[in-house]
Amino acid sequence: QASAPALAHAPRPAQPLRGSRLLGGGWTACPPTCDSWSGWAMVSPRGNGLVWIAVSEASRDHREDCRVPASEVVGAALEMDELQAPEKEPPVRPTKYVMEELPPRKTIIAGVAMYAACSSTLLLINAVAVRQVKDASFVLLCQFAFSSAAVRAIRCVRPSSDIELITWEKGRPFLLACLVFFLCLLSNTEALKSVNPETVIVARSCSPVAVAVLEHLTLDRPMPSATGTLCLIGIAAGAVIYVLTDKGFHIEGYAWLAAYYAFIVAEMVFVKYVVQTISMSTWTRVYYNNTLSIPMALVSATVMGLGKFLSAEWSIYTVMLVVLSCVVGVAISYAGFNLRSLVSATSFTVVGVMCKLITVLINDMMWENHSNLMGHVGLLICIGAGFAFERTKAR
Repeated sequence: QASAPALAHAPRPAQPLRGSRLLGGGWTACPPTCDSWSGWAMVSPRGNGLVWIAVSEASRDHREDCRVPASEVVGAALEMDELQAPEKEPPVRPTKYVMEELPPRKTIIAGVAMYAACSSTLLLINAVAVRQVKDASFVLLCQFAFSSAAVRAIRCVRPSSDIELITWEKGRPFLLACLVFFLCLLSNTEALKSVNPETVIVARSCSPVAVAVLEHLTLDRPMPSATGTLCLIGIAAGAVIYVLTDKGFHIEGYAWLAAYYAFIVAEMVFVKYVVQTISMSTWTRVYYNNTLSIPMALVSATVMGLGKFLSAEWSIYTVMLVVLSCVVGVAISYAGFNLRSLVSATSFTVVGVMCKLITVLINDMMWENHSNLMGHVGLLICIGAGFAFERTKAR
């Protein structure tokens, strides 16, 4: 940006300088001789001298109608008493939510498809694996270690990959996010020991109720509209119908389910905020998330598992189940972080809820431990109302 002293030593323009106006961040004054000029002109550094840029007054669109190097203007500069620095505008206060340009539609569809495939199958795979191994903490430990090793292997094979190793500066704020993430997974797998997958699905589908309240209290988001409130009532009604008809109602199981509900709500609000505020690539987030969760899973396996996995029947079937859960764990870690970067939190929640319906269909086709007809009616009401609520939030 040219200053007044610099302009004082500039060659004299064809017309005397008068007044000032700020266009595009530069000092403005009367232009040199230029037939196409119809308004003020901007002075800005260019090369080894100043350049007079004539700008259309009618449109003020910063269109460059004429450029005349100052060195070609004859004469000495006049006094510029009237040329004053423009007042600085106060900085604009950043908002919490910023409109972003949407990625290509094909990219979003691919991201949704990848996440849906992983999310719809991992719940069932984990349920079967935990029943075989009888130690949820050990299964999680295997998944975290496998995912961390897989990302390191990718970094070794492709050194040019944008994968950062753990540093204290980024690891410290990410640690709490990993704790919430781990507790969410742990409570999920523990709940699956005593309740069927549909019960977990209802809890997951009811999470928007608490998320809406928590977002309002912490992020100043507006409360749901009348239509949104009706959707929340529908979610609660569907959950009540399912619980009343669920043959697998156990206080112990629902205690873990309540813990899962609390942690999934915290993950929806807090972890999303942490991920957005720490600049990382998708694979780096996967590496941080799984590596920092390994110590937590190790402590949990030692304290809660008490070596139960050692007494499990380690057949080829059991080993393949654990390995399969680890592979899908890597995939869903990447797919989840990737989809979060492509769509809004609301859209991410909608995809997650609808994936649970696919899980129910798969569960009915391959597993006997599922609810009865009325239970499925309540489940469909719950998921449908949850989807409608998220659509209301999106609008």
